[in-house]
Amino acid sequence: MTLGNTLAIPQKNIKRMLAYSSIAHAGYALIGVAALSELGITATVFYLIVYVITNLAAFGIVAAFWRISGSDEISDYAALSRRSPNLALIMMVTFLSLAGMPPLGGFVAKFFVFAAAVNAGMVWLAIIGVLNSIIGLYYYMIVLKVVYLYRSEDEDQKIPLTRPYTLALTILVLGIIVLGTLFGPWAGWSARAASALF
Repeated sequence: MTLGNTLAIPQKNIKRMLAYSSIAHAGYALIGVAALSELGITATVFYLIVYVITNLAAFGIVAAFWRISGSDEISDYAALSRRSPNLALIMMVTFLSLAGMPPLGGFVAKFFVFAAAVNAGMVWLAIIGVLNSIIGLYYYMIVLKVVYLYRSEDEDQKIPLTRPYTLALTILVLGIIVLGTLFGPWAGWSARAASALF
């Protein structure tokens, strides 16, 4: 967690930032494995479901932006909220979920893995996880600050989304919201998958 988050902070390229944040998310998922309990494995399975959906959305946004701009530099996302309000909104939901903000799927997933650590008597690990989540929020908010607050000379250059991109990203964002608000069925499925191991 700490290695991934530390390396993600100075990145100027959004793909590299997301790659290093993936290392951090692998660390969060492993908290559930370290708990070595049914709750821990349930939390890990649920975390991986949420992470796959959220990361597909994140890289879908990057691909959609690159298709038009040809750039992966975070600075080139300036004024995206004016150039493509829908893409900026999808990006905000996705990045806030990666950061673990409620009421999105990433929050519930992190809550489960941290609860598993506390339940297993590893409060120190849960504290490290929470501190790393704050670090993650910092660099995700840097990107969102560029998207929403920075101005750009290319504000007239719109970033249109094709119908397949729009459909795919909309489904993924709805999945992120559903996993954060109606997580019962998914958590139950994760628990059944974990019970097979215990």
